[in-house]
Amino acid sequence: MRRLLLTLLGSLLLFSAATAQAPWPDSTALDSYMDGLVNSYMQENDIAGATVGIVKDGEPVFLKGYGHADLEMDKKVNPDNTLFRIGSISKMFVWTAVMQLAEQGKLDLDEDINKYIEDFQIPDTFEEPITLNHLMTHTAGFEEYFIGLFARDTTRLRPLGEILSDEMPARVRPPAEYSSYSNHGTGMAAYIVEQVSGQSFEEYVEEHILSPLNMNRTTFRQPVPDHLEEYLSNGYSFEGGEFRKKNFEYVPLGPVGAASATAADMINFMQAHLQYGQLDDSAILDSTTAREMQRPAFRHHPKVNPMWHGFIDMSQNGVEIIGHGGDTFWFHSSMALFPEHDLGLFISFNSAGGSGTYGDVLRDFVDHYFPERNLSSDTLQMSQEELNRFAGNYRANRYPHKRFTYVMALLGSSTVDVASDDTLKTMDDGKTKFWIPVDSLTFRNTESSNVIAFEENENGKITHMFRDNLPIMAFEKVPFISSQKLHFTLFGLAGGALLLTLIYWPLAFGIRRRYQPESYAKQPISFDKKTTAWCNALVILIFFVWIGVAISGSSGRAIAYGISTSLKVAFALPLISMVLTVAMGYYTFKIWRQSESGIWSRIWYSLLFLFSVMMLWQLNYWNLLGFQF
Repeated sequence: MRRLLLTLLGSLLLFSAATAQAPWPDSTALDSYMDGLVNSYMQENDIAGATVGIVKDGEPVFLKGYGHADLEMDKKVNPDNTLFRIGSISKMFVWTAVMQLAEQGKLDLDEDINKYIEDFQIPDTFEEPITLNHLMTHTAGFEEYFIGLFARDTTRLRPLGEILSDEMPARVRPPAEYSSYSNHGTGMAAYIVEQVSGQSFEEYVEEHILSPLNMNRTTFRQPVPDHLEEYLSNGYSFEGGEFRKKNFEYVPLGPVGAASATAADMINFMQAHLQYGQLDDSAILDSTTAREMQRPAFRHHPKVNPMWHGFIDMSQNGVEIIGHGGDTFWFHSSMALFPEHDLGLFISFNSAGGSGTYGDVLRDFVDHYFPERNLSSDTLQMSQEELNRFAGNYRANRYPHKRFTYVMALLGSSTVDVASDDTLKTMDDGKTKFWIPVDSLTFRNTESSNVIAFEENENGKITHMFRDNLPIMAFEKVPFISSQKLHFTLFGLAGGALLLTLIYWPLAFGIRRRYQPESYAKQPISFDKKTTAWCNALVILIFFVWIGVAISGSSGRAIAYGISTSLKVAFALPLISMVLTVAMGYYTFKIWRQSESGIWSRIWYSLLFLFSVMMLWQLNYWNLLGFQF
């Protein structure tokens, strides 16, 4: 009996040892790993500088700077005093402030936010009012609005109430239906903090969050105060084989993305949230409120990560991770908290090449210290017919609806296909991924525990896709009328015909004039009709090129700073095309009625008219017809 008990005890100890979390590494091992990880990504992605802070069990265990804050002055990054722009991590200060005021009974998270707003009112587009809970989970139902999200100088820094009143995003879906990340929604929450507290947001945060947490080198002020200016890192872009210094990025909606902070200060902020509002002898939240903030508040599907009260669920490898990312054009940052392990990681890069890199660092960090233990799960057999209903194009629901920038919804979509081995196939970041069905609406990645889930309507038609690691938005299945396939095909046909006309007609005109002078006066179609069609083709193609350059690539950044005068002028071109197209319609009627020229010339002119109408329909569909700013 004794031997049996010893055997059972030994087995239990072995099982416990096998399943226990590996001990946290000593400082030497952690330093070595982080140095290799960060330096390799900086070299690979042309990043000038980085700052990193890690807190574990209430103590800083890693704090280090990499590279340069100022290349010209040979100033190294110092994690204790070098300020990096942390982008949308700023929003976590907004949500902390909201929870403070809710704790004091000054805000009700379930109350219509119009109750707290003075300078403007949220339109009653839908019956259900928007609440602070909706703003915190990004489920208010606002469209995306990013025109003028950045500024080049202080001239566009205005009171929050003025900006939000002028830039009110449209309500495009009822609250609590789907999450769709919203800068302006967060701006409304910050404005409510101002209204209820009687302080500017900058003053409120300094008094109620930064000062209690001893975050003396963190600021929301733009530009940064004089005593901090010398410590601010430059932003860089790697262009033409060298780093180019970029100007300070102003954020008119300051609370949503303007903060500048050091890694040392961010350790204090992370520690306060990991310790449920407490840092040493200071408290920014009571434990009940802090725990409520770290509770799931909205979820698209039972199998995907939820949204918390301001925190984004970033869980990976079965490890619960909450936090927030932050991006400006030149700075890219991440704050990740591991509540169950009393662990926090902050990292920020000061170069354009850091975009997405902080996600790679977090993934590698989690894979290294918290590797996935078990990838197996139950699977479900599906027929090709059943799988086919998931196939199609899906686009993130975070896009403008009411302005000319709606066309950007056409450019960003992902495709779900059915693979030959009865799985679904997607393409992410240039990598093909395969997904195994685990239930009627959920699929698991063949190489990880990641899942995608789908939603169907009452008729069994698939309407949405959700990604487990991206709870801040849903992906809509794109109807054919809005699909890239339709619009790119139409544009290709019409654009090709118009471009051919632009080139061929003048060339044919010149050839006839030079080699057939006797027939020069006998044009297949009269000069005025041809000139009208040719000018229309030129106007349409110039406009499409103009807009394409404006909204794509690095040029597209300009829209984030506002709409330039030249871009506004461009929108006169479709109106000119409307007039010319009407004239072409009249001429088309005349050439057929009068049997002018040969049959093929008449057919071609008619096609040009139809293609012009088609182009105008596309412009109207994507809010490009008229001055829709």
